[in-house]
Amino acid sequence: MYGLAMFWEYRVILWHGLLINILVFLLSSGLGLLVGLLACTARLSHRRPLRASAAAYIEIIRSAPELVLLFWIHSVVPVLLSECLGTRLTFSPILSATLALGLVSSGYFAETFRAGIQAVPVGHVEAAHALGMSHPTILRRIVLPQAIRLMLPELMSQNIGLLKTTTLVSVITVPDIMYQVDLIVQQEMQPLPLYTGTAVAFFILILTLTSLVGRVSSHLRDA
Repeated sequence: MYGLAMFWEYRVILWHGLLINILVFLLSSGLGLLVGLLACTARLSHRRPLRASAAAYIEIIRSAPELVLLFWIHSVVPVLLSECLGTRLTFSPILSATLALGLVSSGYFAETFRAGIQAVPVGHVEAAHALGMSHPTILRRIVLPQAIRLMLPELMSQNIGLLKTTTLVSVITVPDIMYQVDLIVQQEMQPLPLYTGTAVAFFILILTLTSLVGRVSSHLRDA
């Protein structure tokens, strides 16, 4: 009972930490979706150098461990930029977390976009070309509306995975829920209720989102 009371006592601090997790998730998801769509578009280009560059980017970024990329972007990239620009630069922890998780997720999003786009019937694209539409217009008005229906469940599942990955960002001092829990544990010396409560909070959040993905997938299959 004391453990539960202590978790409740620090509820405001922990709630603020969880909001930081959600903020990092939303920022990195937005970045990942944007970069992933651009990489997918380049991957499907008729220009071989562009296609090869996009394929290399996707493979490299998907092979990069999230934890290593967090440290690299937070500690190494500012040093490299400082050397190039001749001025001292630093990244805030939230910026570094957003860039690292956004880039990692972009590789997976790009492949999901590619699978959805390639599932659109070729005849629809050929008909749009016959009407004189440009490639960007065909992508925006013909391909993406159909592809989104096919790839939405997978994108939602990947975003759930991205949300879980945000629990790593405390290693670069992002004040998320795990960072706050670590500070409280050092003060109270009661790891069991705090870590358990955090695990339960994430379990409830992820279970809710997973159920939502299941409902969306069922709706799309039945549509």
